[in-house]
Amino acid sequence: MPPDERVKRFRALLERLRRRAGADPISEPSPDSDLGLPSVSDVTGQTVFGQRPPRLRSLTGERVDGSLSDPGFQAGVFKIRLAGSRASNQQAGTLIERRYAWRGYQIPGLAADPNLRTFVAYREGAPVGTVGIRVDSPNGLSANDLYQTELAELRNAGARLCEFTRLAVEDEAVHKNVLGGLFHTAYMYAHDVRNCEYGVIEVNPRHAVFYRRALFFELIGAERVNQRVNAPSVLLCVSFEKIRVEVKKYFDGPTRPPGRLMFAHWFPPDEAAGVLGRLRKLET
Repeated sequence: MPPDERVKRFRALLERLRRRAGADPISEPSPDSDLGLPSVSDVTGQTVFGQRPPRLRSLTGERVDGSLSDPGFQAGVFKIRLAGSRASNQQAGTLIERRYAWRGYQIPGLAADPNLRTFVAYREGAPVGTVGIRVDSPNGLSANDLYQTELAELRNAGARLCEFTRLAVEDEAVHKNVLGGLFHTAYMYAHDVRNCEYGVIEVNPRHAVFYRRALFFELIGAERVNQRVNAPSVLLCVSFEKIRVEVKKYFDGPTRPPGRLMFAHWFPPDEAAGVLGRLRKLET
């Protein structure tokens, strides 16, 4: 099937799922629209509060050793690492537990999964954000528990899926760039390294509009109770081809929106190329 026809086919499928979920049409984001960011009451535990403008220095897989020469320990700088050691996975888990428990959410367990990669953002040596990407496999995705029918339709249409999961960000130490860096890293890993076409995420219904407008997600699963965290949830889906097109449009255009889109906090093309190269090396 030609690529254009495949895109049209999936667009039609997502539109059917969107209507079934009862989603209202969401227009393209206005450059001047104040989207805001999900507060800590998000089912993911996501909160962002900026103090100093951090910037990416490196993406590595090594263990954090506390060396003062590590760029992750420099003031105003953050580093994103692939959690490849027991210590870094424990740090990510501790952050998730703290952010979930703060709002009274149940803390979902995490079994060993070879299809899950966890990225951790460090600022001045401390973990301040984390996100996981789980690539679809015979073991399925966490979203299968509530949205098996919706995911089955995507799989039956031939879509290669992944899910954003276990997102947690500290609220008093993190700039939007950290959240943007985590999402951009996860997107490049899923799309460019693992060849995924669509990403799904379960979020609190109150914050679905942020993901829909800032990152072009679409509502495809109606509100249900997520027993893993004992909170309401909806299922969103994003086309990585849509993301690719919009990112290129954002960075290649003569002018850029004044910062309301999450792309304003993604890596510019030259930095993104370096991050992607390191991701590919870490995966081999």
